[in-house]
Amino acid sequence: MITRTKLIVIALALLAGGGVAFYHLHGHGHSHEAGGGLQLNAGQKWEADQPLREGMERIREFVSAAKPTGSASDMQVLAKGIQQQVDYLIANCKLPPAADATLHVMIADLLEGADLVTKKNDPQRGIAVLRKALETYPKYFDHAGWPGFGNT
Repeated sequence: MITRTKLIVIALALLAGGGVAFYHLHGHGHSHEAGGGLQLNAGQKWEADQPLREGMERIREFVSAAKPTGSASDMQVLAKGIQQQVDYLIANCKLPPAADATLHVMIADLLEGADLVTKKNDPQRGIAVLRKALETYPKYFDHAGWPGFGNT
């Protein structure tokens, strides 16, 4: 059964050109039926594995450097960088199913932000969506040294 969250992630992935995201949702053995939303691991943060830490740090770098007043070309670079890192996260996914489902909610937000800065031509709102996803990430994943946005 496809849940509402899966449909949203699939739609956003397809809109952003995320063929790998579609493959991930339907082809590599993870079950995304574990709650369908943001959830903690029995009240604790999920452990972030190395690929998750690397991908999220790269996404953070892209978003930290982004300016809502950037050119259309700058927004294309931002969106492409987000998509590449989302594809990296999905291809290297090693999380338990419930952690994976939580990550996919954030991935949907990242893809929405990338879509807003390019196809919807709303960089201010898109960057805000991207930043919110990155501010949500450390609330659910234990990522030692996550700098947030105070250091940019």
